[in-house]
Amino acid sequence: QIIDEQRIDNWLFRSRLIKSRAKAQKIILDGYVKINKIRTSKPSVKIKIGDIITLTKLDSVFILSVENFAKNRLNAKEAMKLYKEIKIM
Repeated sequence: QIIDEQRIDNWLFRSRLIKSRAKAQKIILDGYVKINKIRTSKPSVKIKIGDIITLTKLDSVFILSVENFAKNRLNAKEAMKLYKEIKIM
């Protein structure tokens, strides 16, 4: 089954960018995530392949391109295939 969209909170968790889905939901609710340069405060927002995610985490800003989706949380090596780093500041 091909997945063509996924909730942003699930994707952040499954890609190992955030340690838990609850933490992913919190950073989204707190306004630390943008999808295609638009801040979102809804963990249920769906993302698609090619979307640009901006994630502010501690003092760093990560700009990532969504490359793929996963049904479950992946190991670190496989999780890196879900995104492409565009810029880390």
